[in-house]
Amino acid sequence: MMKILISKLPKNAWWGHGTPIYENNPAMKEGVVPNQEIVAVEMFMLSKLFNRLPVDVVEIDFPYFLDQQNTKQRQHDFVFVRDLFVSNQNGICIISKFKEKARQVEADIMQIMLDSMGYKTIRIPSKSTATAEGGEFYFCPQDGVLFSGACRNNIKGAEWVAQEFNVDELVLMKSNAFHIDTLFTPVINVDNELVAVIACTSLMEKDSVENLKLFAKRKDIELVEVPPEDAIGTKDELGEFAVNCEPIPGYLIGPTRFRSNKVAPLLKELGVMHITVPTTQFRLSGGAIHCLTNEL
Repeated sequence: MMKILISKLPKNAWWGHGTPIYENNPAMKEGVVPNQEIVAVEMFMLSKLFNRLPVDVVEIDFPYFLDQQNTKQRQHDFVFVRDLFVSNQNGICIISKFKEKARQVEADIMQIMLDSMGYKTIRIPSKSTATAEGGEFYFCPQDGVLFSGACRNNIKGAEWVAQEFNVDELVLMKSNAFHIDTLFTPVINVDNELVAVIACTSLMEKDSVENLKLFAKRKDIELVEVPPEDAIGTKDELGEFAVNCEPIPGYLIGPTRFRSNKVAPLLKELGVMHITVPTTQFRLSGGAIHCLTNEL
């Protein structure tokens, strides 16, 4: 059974002192203060939902070190546990080597926690120029396919992870839109097989779109192209993050329904249930369901 990791909220108000701003994350505006009541309700609903699904849920306490009294030292994006490592879903976790250096401490603390839970952790050598962040990957172990973004990841980082996991195929998607999970999701059926991909191709580079189309054709799976509203959006308008889903066998868990009318009929046909739980406040920091979860 798939194991899903979720972090509890920090004791202090989540970004109660205002969100920071990171490069390549158009969703973030500096100094935004989320509504704490809604933050708590949304996290509660997320936890309750995953505990009802056919997965094992592992909930960890938010690290005290990242929630100190000095607001300048608080690193509240740790709740986005997805970004901190990528797992082969069989006991091995590769710790993220962040392009966004301010967040590296989160991954370092996560490594200590994973080690104490008995997982084997691996690090990209510090002398390597490779960068790899968990939110830039979707791994489908049954098919041996690793999807990787190439915005916060560089090609070297994506290839390093692919080699370590001994994948059959690495599918690279280049964009300037932050992590891959803000514009793409795979769909897996009840047998844990990759059966479709959903992507906002207009936010991707042309050669990556062609590669994805060829991949889908070769695998004989559907590629559903969705508008930016279903992804991270554009500079002018923040999207709804509908693609930021956690695919588990037979389910696609996301933050909202897709605006595209092609998604629902396809999922029905594939026997995949689309369940939504809102993450309106987490969206202010550029994250949704996939960001708030990770596989172990």
